[in-house]
Amino acid sequence: MLHALQSTPIALVDNAPKGTQLKLLLLLEGNQKLYFKPKRYNLEHVINGKIYAGFDRHNSEVFAYYLAMVLNFKWIPPSVIRKVHLDNDILPVATSGLRKTMLKNSKGTLCIYGKCFYCKINETVCPDDNGEVEGAAILYLDKQLKVYKSPWRRSYNAKKMEWEIDRDYCVKIKGSLSTRHLLNLIEVSLFDFLIQNGDRHRYEVYKEQIILLDNGKGLGNPLVDELDILAPLYQCCMLPTSTWQHLEILSGGNLSDTIKLLSKFQGIKLATEEHFKAIERRLLKIYATVQYCIGRYGSSKVFRSGF
Repeated sequence: MLHALQSTPIALVDNAPKGTQLKLLLLLEGNQKLYFKPKRYNLEHVINGKIYAGFDRHNSEVFAYYLAMVLNFKWIPPSVIRKVHLDNDILPVATSGLRKTMLKNSKGTLCIYGKCFYCKINETVCPDDNGEVEGAAILYLDKQLKVYKSPWRRSYNAKKMEWEIDRDYCVKIKGSLSTRHLLNLIEVSLFDFLIQNGDRHRYEVYKEQIILLDNGKGLGNPLVDELDILAPLYQCCMLPTSTWQHLEILSGGNLSDTIKLLSKFQGIKLATEEHFKAIERRLLKIYATVQYCIGRYGSSKVFRSGF
């Protein structure tokens, strides 16, 4: 399936219908749809500033897929690194709407600025010297997903959210969500903390399971660990027993080593060594947070079986 996402010829290309960042909607031969999120930065580029700063990182989308695989979180669409040739793969099958969001830069190269909430005509994606655009090809989930605002979403301004000032915030959340749903949100916080995705302001649910879409804000700065991404864990102090047992076997470098091993099948480097070191460091902080919860409430209250 990953090979098919990476190599099946493209039958039609259009601007993706919604979103805050430039991405394309690809229809492959055989009628499978993909989202294509183009490369904006080199792997070594460090994003400074707010946790949600900068463009989406295409490699974060693919890294997130492999991370979820290793964590046994089966709730994320398959993603691969794919290169498309602008003249050969895109232009012949581009819709008129997409063509209207293309222009030539000062070098005479045709580039794309797209159609989205934050898309600007002066912030284009251009092909490399080979005429190719690299990006993340993400399987399009053609299902009706329920959309919810995250209880731990950020304000994106100076205003403090309730979860940032109320020490008993989780008591309120427990009254409005099922235990299963809350545990799922806590698992998502572990995942987001590892890649430092602080932009999970909403989430999608299919058949009572959270689906991890839109993981492009990860892998910004390997030197920063925003601990408040773990707020669902340290405020609620709950975790499925099976998730904790799985986390324990990933210690000692196993998490990074397994991601590297799996990603070798694509033959493309997904992150710098600094990011892999950061993943291991953040895993230790997750362990420490769980130990804090155990010390405060006891293992029987923290670990929940049957979920």
